[in-house]
Amino acid sequence: MHWSDLDGKRVVILGTGREGTAAAAAIPGAVATSDTPVADFPVEVLVAPEPSFVVENFDIAVKSPGMSPRHPLVSYLREHGMPITSGTDLWMSSHSTNTTGVTGSKGKSTTSSIIHHLTPGSLLGGNIGVPLLAMREAERYVVELSSYQCESLTVSPDVAVVTSLFAEHLDWHGSEEQYFSDKLNITRHGPRVVIANGEDANVTSRISDATWVGADNEYRLADRNGVEWITRGREPIVPISQLKLLGRHNALNATIALAAVDAVSRLDADEAAEKLSTFLPLENRLEPIRDPSGLTFVNDSLSTSPYAAIEALRAFPGAEVTLIVGGQDRGVDYVPLAKFLQGHPVAAVIGLPPSGQRILEEIDGLTVLASGMRDAVEKARQLTPANGTVLLSPAAPSYGIYRDFAERAADFKKCIEETA
Repeated sequence: MHWSDLDGKRVVILGTGREGTAAAAAIPGAVATSDTPVADFPVEVLVAPEPSFVVENFDIAVKSPGMSPRHPLVSYLREHGMPITSGTDLWMSSHSTNTTGVTGSKGKSTTSSIIHHLTPGSLLGGNIGVPLLAMREAERYVVELSSYQCESLTVSPDVAVVTSLFAEHLDWHGSEEQYFSDKLNITRHGPRVVIANGEDANVTSRISDATWVGADNEYRLADRNGVEWITRGREPIVPISQLKLLGRHNALNATIALAAVDAVSRLDADEAAEKLSTFLPLENRLEPIRDPSGLTFVNDSLSTSPYAAIEALRAFPGAEVTLIVGGQDRGVDYVPLAKFLQGHPVAAVIGLPPSGQRILEEIDGLTVLASGMRDAVEKARQLTPANGTVLLSPAAPSYGIYRDFAERAADFKKCIEETA
């Protein structure tokens, strides 16, 4: 949907979070809805209105990303023919030609941040940083898009990037295939170029045409005399040992980012090497924390699925690792994590409530249930071999226990300091 489609229409904004706030500031005369009272919102807020009232008094709804398409109000509006758009789609309708959009089940924040780091004059936002409708004008945009944001797109960005695909957010999307479909909607509305992970079977089986990265493609990780490099065709760019990012999956993310930048303007090899080697890891993503005991604690609080925890473990191939898992229980299958640990055993696995107990039941080896974060850190200090690693990679969201993954990370760091 385009901005002109709102002219003369009565607009209702569904949701009052940061995306809803940005929409309220950008759409004159709009009214918002919320399930609960909201203080100091920039426009009038209707609290839990009757769906029939919304249909009778408004022409178009602008849905916030966090509100599922299966929310009762959204379902009612669709059934009664009300057009529903989003701030993401409205923004993209007027900025698509100079935008690189990045999505993926994991790696999208790191990849979009690297693209921004490699692109002079670009502005980073979306699911990371500033909401799209609050972004200032810029020469080039790099935007991270969640599956919630991709679902509503009717215009694709100039360059669409897909980093990975595995089942997540099934409570929002309704099924694994619907999640995949909603995520890949970023590629369906006329992107000039699609850049995609050629080593992910879920990606390669669902996208028919793309610039593939990884495996034996032009942009890949290649062995050169026993050293693994990011390469572009026959041109070596930088050995991955020079990256400050941990894990091969992050080196592949950096390679995907290079391909995405080249799709706009080919980057000189020396400049690419310098910028890739100076990019710093994002907070809460395999963030090392040194401790006086000699242990290394690693904050990977953004890990919200078993597949994310698996990739985190790949960055620490030795057995001198204690893994801390658990958080909100969304009914996700943890068998893939258990199978991975069978071939890559660790010193111990510690479970955090509420999903920790269920995860531990799937895992062989030394497992211990903790009552909370401090208890988990204390147990990890006892169970981890000298000079080993304590990895917080929860494989579950933080909601219900913490406000978000950042608050969970802050508690982890606090407990490390208090038990040092």
